[in-house]
Amino acid sequence: MSRAFDRYLYAIRRLKEKYLCVRAVDVAHFLDVSKASVSTAVRQMRDQGLIDAEPDGNLLFTALGQERSDWLEDRISFFHRLLTDAGVEPSQALQDALSFSWEMSDASFEAFRSMGKGVS
Repeated sequence: MSRAFDRYLYAIRRLKEKYLCVRAVDVAHFLDVSKASVSTAVRQMRDQGLIDAEPDGNLLFTALGQERSDWLEDRISFFHRLLTDAGVEPSQALQDALSFSWEMSDASFEAFRSMGKGVS
């Protein structure tokens, strides 16, 4: 699966933690991107079976989208924990964990995870 939509899935997940209804405009504000770019991504994510949109615009994860979101959250949490345990300030650790999670290959992540099994 492509990582092209991970930032959008992350934004939807975070917004869903705070609000019952998340629309494209909310995602645009969260990511500081244009509504047009979010609308394009939403259309493509729907085509790939990652999300559905209700008639009122509320964005919902499909089972596949939820699985991808959970996978991404696992990666972000792993790196955030690793960095904060190493003494990195939590907000900086989150920014770096996001970057690592979005950019790192699966093979490299698994290597880090294996190495970090003893890190708690």
